[in-house]
Amino acid sequence: MIQPAPGPPKRNLAETVWTRLDRKATAIAEFTMRQYRKRRSTWVVGIVGILLITLVMLFYIEAMAEGIPSQDQDDDSYDSDGDGFPDGQEFLHGTREWDAQDFPGGGVTPDDPSDWVDEDGIDYDGTMNPNQGHDDDGDCWALDPFDRDRNGDGIPCNVLYVWENGTLIDIIKDRNVDEDPDDGEFLNEAVHRSFLLGFGKFGYLFVLGIFIPLFLATGLIRDEHEAGTLHYLVGKPIARAEVLMYRLLGFIGLAWPYFLMLIFFSALVTGFFGPGDSIYRFSDLGIWFGVFIASALTVLAYAAIFATFGIVTPKYGVLLALLFAFWEFVMMFLSMFAATRDMGLATLSVSFWGSEIINSTAWLVWSDHADMTQQAEMLGWVGDVALWQVWLSPFPTTYPIVNLFISIIVLLLLTGLFVLVGQRAFKKREIE
Repeated sequence: MIQPAPGPPKRNLAETVWTRLDRKATAIAEFTMRQYRKRRSTWVVGIVGILLITLVMLFYIEAMAEGIPSQDQDDDSYDSDGDGFPDGQEFLHGTREWDAQDFPGGGVTPDDPSDWVDEDGIDYDGTMNPNQGHDDDGDCWALDPFDRDRNGDGIPCNVLYVWENGTLIDIIKDRNVDEDPDDGEFLNEAVHRSFLLGFGKFGYLFVLGIFIPLFLATGLIRDEHEAGTLHYLVGKPIARAEVLMYRLLGFIGLAWPYFLMLIFFSALVTGFFGPGDSIYRFSDLGIWFGVFIASALTVLAYAAIFATFGIVTPKYGVLLALLFAFWEFVMMFLSMFAATRDMGLATLSVSFWGSEIINSTAWLVWSDHADMTQQAEMLGWVGDVALWQVWLSPFPTTYPIVNLFISIIVLLLLTGLFVLVGQRAFKKREIE
């Protein structure tokens, strides 16, 4: 019979120092989650967020149900001189004879008059081919030959797309080409996209993203210190500095599922009630996924920052958090303008990098930005207003996928930095 080797008895794997450490960490996280679930303030904050999202969704449904009527941008359907023929159709009833040489572009002919409203839509093939556009209604080919090439590219009655490093920088059209798109359809789509990105940034990243950590995470350590219960959390084999990490883990264990539930609800509403012919807009799921990733990382960063404020200065922690929230609001506002974005000032904020995750996701999911930009130009200021929140160019690079990874890394680094600061301050603090 083989005798066991002399020496101390071997420990069961389930009883090692590391497993006890894990148990302690899990216990602190579970205690934090249970502690928050029993607080009335947690339920009040959660219910306020749900009511806010529900109210905004109701306004969205109403706006999508009403729709936006189309208009005749080139006024060719109006009879300005009262001769019985719309202005755009007078050349069909004049003395001039039409043939294939006069009108090689196709479209409306004297034998086939159209509705003359939304009759010359955007003809963009989705590529970086500079030669785009088509005179669907014939009002460009009705011009004198010398007047058909206003953009000077040598091709009459077309639209010149100017690209640089894969980014559309200018659209120069010949006269009367693609001048009357379906603005009702465009504006509904533009408003829908602007709502998704605008609400994702201001609603989830700023309002809820700051509101929830401000009220719940600032006191992760401070409240326990003031209540005199910190002795129960600090003890071997967990180092004191590690308590902050596990308290944050307990916080996000509640915050992330909460945001996931609200974002899933928003995705359902906007998917079913958004513009389009399909029952559900599955293409928008990528946008909402980006909103969730941005919300999860910004909430984590804000929680680490606010908890650190509460540790460094328990007396003024909330005041510092409020001042920081105001700074975030200013930076998010400045990030909407190209001049301040190019200066890099807005990069000194958490909200900017969260917004860049959403911006980069939009460029990856919605690839028809050139088409949307051209239609916005055709509609003038109305189109620009509808798209102002949508197609913010990628920053700091021109590649959305690169910006996406940069933004995620920056948010994780910011979180780690403030966790380290909070841990160092917590180690030096006396526990009464």
